[in-house]
Amino acid sequence: MSYTRLRRDFLRIIGESYEQYGYPEYCGWIEGLLLLEPVEWSQRGISKRLGEIFPASKYPTSVSSVNRALKLLETYGVIERAGSRKTGFRYRLVSSSNLVASMLYHLMNMNQEFIKKMESLSDKNIKADSDLERATTYQISMAQTWNLAISQLLESLQDELEE
Repeated sequence: MSYTRLRRDFLRIIGESYEQYGYPEYCGWIEGLLLLEPVEWSQRGISKRLGEIFPASKYPTSVSSVNRALKLLETYGVIERAGSRKTGFRYRLVSSSNLVASMLYHLMNMNQEFIKKMESLSDKNIKADSDLERATTYQISMAQTWNLAISQLLESLQDELEE
């Protein structure tokens, strides 16, 4: 197998994993590219390089597709952006990032927002509806339990990386 084909397969596997989590496949391609070629990249540079790796027109490697993916990856804490609109932005992986950890962090953030909304609902004097109060309390408790479990898992992963 050729060097380029193996790299394409690597990026495809990461992309498919992202897709299974419900995110665009090209987010995985970008993370994989930044792992394989760890330099600071511009949007245009990422688009060009992905276009070289995935030459068929069916792959979304345009600058606008890359821009959408970069925004998502930045939100999830997978990449960081440096520079400005004037000088141009450069992107690189956050040193501790990987697909699983970033998805776990994202899940924790979603759970935290869910907890806030449930607590806000609970603050609206739902005592008159005991079933609603019980269901709300249960949902908050389960989300907090999940966040605790995820937090412990992330700490364990970090400890393992440091060893």
